[in-house]
Amino acid sequence: MNATYTATSTSAAIEAWLIGRVAFYLECPSDDVDRIVPLAEAGMDSAAAVGLCGDVEDYWLIDADPTLVFDYPTITDITMFILDQLAEMEQAA
Repeated sequence: MNATYTATSTSAAIEAWLIGRVAFYLECPSDDVDRIVPLAEAGMDSAAAVGLCGDVEDYWLIDADPTLVFDYPTITDITMFILDQLAEMEQAA
């Protein structure tokens, strides 16, 4: 499990990390990223979506399908996915 995941890894911390990554891919300031707007509507293309999926896997050490952004279209949805995956890993440990 990633050392970054500790008791302080709340949904707000995960969401903030995701906003930063989405801003990187959309080439915009983090303040311009809305956590409840579907990422496809915000301008994220399939290449960026696959990149974000890889970032999620690498950073959180969880498995995520390349369709992550389509299965979980908003930052809020992806946050919940990450929280669920981390909780499963913690229970299995």
